[in-house]
Amino acid sequence: MSLTSLDRWRKKLGFKLTFWYAAIFVVSFVGLAVLSYVYLATSVRDNHKVIEARMESLRALERAEGIAAVERRVGAGRAVNQFKAFFVRVIDPKNEAVFISRPRLWGEFDLSLSGPPVTGAWQYLASRKDGDVLEVLTANLSNGFLLQVGKVREDRKEILEHFRDTIVGAVSGMILLGLGGGAFLAFRAMRPLRALTHAAQSIVATGRLDARVPESGAGDELDELTKLFNRMLERIEASVNGMRDALDNVAHDLRTPVTRLRGFLETGLQAETTLQQSQEALANCAEESERILTLLNSLMDISEAETGAIRLKVESLRVADFVADAVELYQYVAEEKNISVSVECAADLLVSGDRSRLRQVMANLLDNAIKYTQPGGKVAIIGRQEDQRAVIHVQDTGSGIPAEELPNIWTRLYRCDKSRSEPGLGLGLSLVKAIVLAHQGALVAQSTFGQGSIFTISFPLGPTLS
Repeated sequence: MSLTSLDRWRKKLGFKLTFWYAAIFVVSFVGLAVLSYVYLATSVRDNHKVIEARMESLRALERAEGIAAVERRVGAGRAVNQFKAFFVRVIDPKNEAVFISRPRLWGEFDLSLSGPPVTGAWQYLASRKDGDVLEVLTANLSNGFLLQVGKVREDRKEILEHFRDTIVGAVSGMILLGLGGGAFLAFRAMRPLRALTHAAQSIVATGRLDARVPESGAGDELDELTKLFNRMLERIEASVNGMRDALDNVAHDLRTPVTRLRGFLETGLQAETTLQQSQEALANCAEESERILTLLNSLMDISEAETGAIRLKVESLRVADFVADAVELYQYVAEEKNISVSVECAADLLVSGDRSRLRQVMANLLDNAIKYTQPGGKVAIIGRQEDQRAVIHVQDTGSGIPAEELPNIWTRLYRCDKSRSEPGLGLGLSLVKAIVLAHQGALVAQSTFGQGSIFTISFPLGPTLS
């Protein structure tokens, strides 16, 4: 593996997780092994000190209570484990054993008395079966008796070396186990991130936003990240599709006035046209130009309102006043279609806002209500206070909006009438929503296809007029 590849691999999160998993595991095991070694080293003590301590204890007992007490003590304290048991023998002045502890246990050693033992000297008796050694110390008792205390020698150095060899082998195995376990855990932990990376690479390579990351359902942080990533993709896909549709709609809505504008200009430029015809062509050009400017200005107003850059001249307003202004503006249009417009608005209902912008909101809602209501229908505007908010309902008996179209009516340039047979830019409701939100208001639409619609806007109550 080249240095470049190795360096690139070291930077991967999976490698780092594997390294830390293995390091923590191995360090923990080594720490436990060191503690075990220290404990073992302190536990495996020197036999001489143990035997001497036992010897002094038994001699003190003999001086206080006699040899019989020693026999009783040794007989009552017999150990089950050979390496924890003491060899104890009492020899009389005739060099004969009057007491020996557990002769069956010590039968593998040569315990014969060939001559008087030397007091204060150490004897080493070899086992007939294996390499064990019995260390024996002799001391004087009263009345010429001798006391011998011994213990099988534990080879401290050999035990510790064997333990160290065992630890070294175990640590080697633990390193491999730690690396393998760390790699496995890192692989499992990195699976959602690999799926995220694969989805992102697929989007970059194909440009398609319909890719989604499989959700594990584990409910952990990575699963939450996956869900958020999928929701983000859904929002981006919806936004991109909306922008694509908006561009298509803008192109469609601009193509007609631009084509007509060009036609009027060509007509006005013809040599045989009269002055009156030229003036009519210029008037038509001005009308089409106004239509284009209205479209562009509406798009700018919506963008400013949505980004918070719109300038509002806020003042305390009566709801009844700007509602009345909108009704007056569309009264003639309603009468031409034989549509009755009724207003029921509390005179003392106040809000804080920009008069011209709120009048624009009401005008757009009223324009839509009249436009999509059949002759002889009704439009009702109701303004009242509900839950410390000023609420305005605009209700019509028009054609209504299909349920599947209702969530999309606030989208820029979206029109339920795909044929665009009805006049309009498809920006009215988008502008209404942007202005209402800029006034910290709320907007809700309810509709039953074929029966009519209700648009409800609400604002915080304004201060009382002085």
